[in-house]
Order: sequence, then C-alpha cells, then structure tokens
Amino acid sequence: MSEEPVFVRSKWGTSRYVYNHRNPAGLALIVLSSLLAFGMLFGMHAQSTWSEGELRDAVHKGVQDLEDGQQYTSLESDHGFLIADAIRESGIGPGHGVDTDQEEGGGYTVSTEDTETEYCVRVTLTLDKQPPVVFPGAEDLPPPAPGMLAFYRSHATYTEGSC
Repeated sequence: MSEEPVFVRSKWGTSRYVYNHRNPAGLALIVLSSLLAFGMLFGMHAQSTWSEGELRDAVHKGVQDLEDGQQYTSLESDHGFLIADAIRESGIGPGHGVDTDQEEGGGYTVSTEDTETEYCVRVTLTLDKQPPVVFPGAEDLPPPAPGMLAFYRSHATYTEGSC
C-alpha cells in the first residue's frame, strides 16, 4: 500500500480535502466518480429525449385511449391538445416536446424534435347522448350550438407519415 494519504489538502487556495492522485485508492475514486457523473448525465439525457420506438408506442397508446373516450370540448376548436394530452398521459417517453400540427385535410401531424418519424392522427367527435352528469328531473338538453362546449365521444385513428 502507498504511503500517500487518500485525501490531501487542496493547493489551489482553499483548505478543502481532495482526492490524492498519487494514492491508488484516491486515483480509483477519481476515475469512479468521473464515470459515475458521466453515466448519470447520459441517463438524464436519455430520459429527456424521444426515441423512434417511444414515439410510436406513445402515439399508439394515446390513440387507443382516445378511441371511444369522452371529451369536453367544442367542435370548432383545435383538437391537437387532445392528442398531445393523450400521448403525455400514456406514460411512455419523456412526456414533453410533442408537436401536433393541424393539416388541411382535418388530420393532425404528430412529431417531436428528437425523431424524424411523423404520424397522422385523425380525431372525429360525435355528440354524446348521455353526458356523465345527470341531475334528477333534468330534461334532455338541446344539441349544442356551434362553438359551445359539450361532451363528445372521440374516435381516433393513426397512420405513419404526415397527413
């Protein structure tokens, strides 16, 4: 074993203790702590970016959750937030950075900055005949006027590629 101590006082103007690179145990601690720090940074980066498979699985699960689900929205609004919320709530991937762009054909192109793959998601809404909250003695409400919020059943499909 070396006669050098594992920790020595810093010679950089502070009186803190630092690893001693002349001691084999101190050198091992320097290498291990550097590798551990690098591994943690790499892991944090991997958790904050989308992979192609994560996006595919998240879109698939999000569309599955939207299918025949109940939404409180209006027919005239941009429904890209419904798709982005369903993908975020799927629990797959980092959950942020999902872009939904409405296309002229009525579909939404779903993509991320981290991937090159795009998905075309189409959401159709039909008025829900039985809203979830029913008050005793309440009469049937007339269908909502354009722009009015109401409960709708959503039907969603997706294909790979832009719309």
